[in-house]
Amino acid sequence: MLTMLPLPATEVPLLDQDERPCYLDSAATSLKPRAVIDRITRFYAEENAPVHRGVYELSQRATDLYEQARRTVAAFVGADPEGLVFTRGTTEGLNLVARAWAEEHLKPGDELIASPQEHHSNFIPWQEVARRTGATLHFAPLRANGTLDLDGTLALIGRRTKLVAMAHVSNVLGIENPAREVFAAAKAVGAVTVLDGAQSVPTRPVDVADLECDALAFSAHKMLGPTGIGALAVRPALLEQMTVYQTGGGMIERVAVEGTTFLDGFARYEAGTPNAAGAVGFAAACDYLDTLTYDGRDGMEAVAAYEHAWGQHAANQVRAIEGVRLIGPPDDCDVEGGIVALQMDGLHPHDLAVLLDAQGVMCRAGHHCTMPLHAHLSDSGAHPATSLRASAYVYNTLDDADRLAEALRFAHKALTRRTVAAG
Repeated sequence: MLTMLPLPATEVPLLDQDERPCYLDSAATSLKPRAVIDRITRFYAEENAPVHRGVYELSQRATDLYEQARRTVAAFVGADPEGLVFTRGTTEGLNLVARAWAEEHLKPGDELIASPQEHHSNFIPWQEVARRTGATLHFAPLRANGTLDLDGTLALIGRRTKLVAMAHVSNVLGIENPAREVFAAAKAVGAVTVLDGAQSVPTRPVDVADLECDALAFSAHKMLGPTGIGALAVRPALLEQMTVYQTGGGMIERVAVEGTTFLDGFARYEAGTPNAAGAVGFAAACDYLDTLTYDGRDGMEAVAAYEHAWGQHAANQVRAIEGVRLIGPPDDCDVEGGIVALQMDGLHPHDLAVLLDAQGVMCRAGHHCTMPLHAHLSDSGAHPATSLRASAYVYNTLDDADRLAEALRFAHKALTRRTVAAG
């Protein structure tokens, strides 16, 4: 059965209240629909058993569900399930590539490329790789508005380039980076390509083969799924080049006092008891997203179209408010998704977030784990600058965007009255 966007409050328990909350922090973590919550509950109530551990029927059933979840999540991004590793989230996935491949293969004279626009999870691991291996880390140039300078980035890619990492969608600017063009140039010189899909996989169709992506990391909790689980979709040939990341039960072939051998493929990187309930919930979220419809589109095409419509409406509203500087999406860029990041003259974003919360509008304030980007965007060059970010998802209505704008106007008026009174 198809579900029309935006989701009704009855589909999302946290919103199903007499006074519907205005939750605008989905880029950090999404709310969960009943379908996902019920699926996780059913696993714990009726199917819970150790995965890959028992020969009895219940354990075999839990194992089958876990492996079916792997196939479902892999298919969602066009990946080979033999290369899909369940992780705790995007952060662990990116660190897994850095530690298990980059640190093992890079050496002095090799080059990596990342961007100052990145979330810290796709920034610090490459700094650490460079520090530990002696490889050189280059940062892609940014335009004044924080968007990637494509020509300048392509000019960095050469025969010494061994790895290129970038975010598919900026978690502050809300715009999609030209990953396909950058990765095509990287593959032409034999470099490994790593994509942070934390903001793209939940909001638009993503296909790893189409993007020429060797490793894609993303998280369930940003796409209606449970917290504490994500996925790293790796090209299987690259996965075989990676070394073990953690050791313990579930990833060994044989252990003896003379030495230990490890399993091949994804199993090598899933040490310990896996988060089977999380994996089942992750798959349920993928299945649920595939049932959504909007404006004649289905699945992730529908999600992308609705995110665009919501973001367009919100950006137009916010741009009209006196004293507000919209930094994401930048004024000279098309609205692509449901992220609106801003600063208000004379009011710190944390104080602004408190004023908005008092009016029932929940937004994120801070640097959003992008200190280098905020420093780049800061007029003063101060570090770390901050912003207020409102981020919508499939359950947010256009009324939520109106409530955001109304709350911002109220905050600006309150600030103006305070300034006049102080004067």
